[in-house]
Amino acid sequence: MALIKAKVIAKKVWLWAKKFWWAIVLGLSVLIAMLLYLLTRNGAYVATLLDVLESKKAAHDAEMETLNRIHDTEVAERNKRLKEHEKRMREVEEEFAKRGDILSKEKEAELKRLVDEGYNDPEKLSREIAKIFGLEHG
Repeated sequence: MALIKAKVIAKKVWLWAKKFWWAIVLGLSVLIAMLLYLLTRNGAYVATLLDVLESKKAAHDAEMETLNRIHDTEVAERNKRLKEHEKRMREVEEEFAKRGDILSKEKEAELKRLVDEGYNDPEKLSREIAKIFGLEHG
């Protein structure tokens, strides 16, 4: 019996809310305005909120600056390694030209594979190139 009465009351409230929706919106607006007034009446609350927002923004800016610096360093190092790779390719081709050999496509592919694998360890790379291609290691 109580469930039926609750359903009827809920339907009446819903119909009233549909008819007087503007009163509900107006009441909520007044309530929000009062809360904002109470919070901003004392400037300490607003100042604290603004300080928190500013510190979050400063932390975000610092993190972005750090990430940009790291990215720039990685790009510069990659460019340096690419130049070193091109230099070594020229050296190997010159060494083969001095010996009268031609760097075949197979050997060129093998050299590219070695360079790609030994990208981070130049000493290991130079030892492997010297061993496989019969060059002097110095």
